[in-house]
Amino acid sequence: MIRSQRIKQRMDAEGDAKRVSKLCTVGGAMPAATTAMSEYYRHDGVRITHDPYAPGMAEKYGLPGKTDNEGFDPYADTVGPGIYGGIVKRDTSGQVLIGRQYQNHNPRPGPIYAGGGYTPINEALRKGTAALKPLLDKYPDLANDISTGGATPLHMCGMGRDNQHATEYLIKRGAKVEALDTYGMTPLHRMASNNLPVGARTLLEAKADPSNRGQARATPMEIAQDSRAREVMAVIAEYSSKPRPSLAQLRVSNSGVESVNAMYTERDPKVIPVGFSLTCSEQRWDSEKMQRMVPTFTGTRVMVSGGSTHPMAKECTSPRLRTPLCPATAGGLWA
Repeated sequence: MIRSQRIKQRMDAEGDAKRVSKLCTVGGAMPAATTAMSEYYRHDGVRITHDPYAPGMAEKYGLPGKTDNEGFDPYADTVGPGIYGGIVKRDTSGQVLIGRQYQNHNPRPGPIYAGGGYTPINEALRKGTAALKPLLDKYPDLANDISTGGATPLHMCGMGRDNQHATEYLIKRGAKVEALDTYGMTPLHRMASNNLPVGARTLLEAKADPSNRGQARATPMEIAQDSRAREVMAVIAEYSSKPRPSLAQLRVSNSGVESVNAMYTERDPKVIPVGFSLTCSEQRWDSEKMQRMVPTFTGTRVMVSGGSTHPMAKECTSPRLRTPLCPATAGGLWA
């Protein structure tokens, strides 16, 4: 099972001490049997859910200290960019090429590693908003960029203690909280497998579903229990005991624009839709500033569905933007 982000071996001399420290606290292994069942734990206390010394492991991945920097290190329970978070091959139209994944670590077909290490957006995660904002302002769709292992940036937030702090900003910029990687796991599964409580709490506050098994055949709580991720177990237990708010829905029809006629689901108005950001990028506007300028019109009643009214339906033109806002989506309240 994939764990925290593999620390690159090609370090510059100045950064060695900091990065080695992170390896010890996030991805370092403690390969010593602690029970009669030969359980293994990383230095951060997370249980390794495979036997790193099982027959065939060294043959496939290498002996301790001699593993592939871009692949899986079963002894440290870490992965490199070839397996998760790395740059992928694309065709001439920009579509991700699917095929055999690096080291066949995941036997399912998935994005093919192109070499070159982690994607720019994934490299920026540990640096936080200061590094992410320029990238997302210029390329808003990177909020849901696909890298090796089918990982989105939100999945990669669940691969390291520094990365988890970028979770809130990515969600604000339109990252999908229930996205699945090629292992069938959601970002919350990743937080659970690596015991990252800050990121887990942020996802749950953004209405991530703690009961979603994805295609991993396990809930995030079950993943956390298997990994002995006690901090995340406590966070999930807290949120699982709370009633989940039901999201309002609104159907728009007879609007005069066929693409607008659809069912809309309420969402957090603080989230900036990727489509909105793309428009702002084309116009060289700051999407975060423009989002604050768009009125939400809570309580406005307008005519929809051939004459009926709905207290939260919206259809207007912002006098400040002088741009028509999509019915039922002004202010980012509906999607």
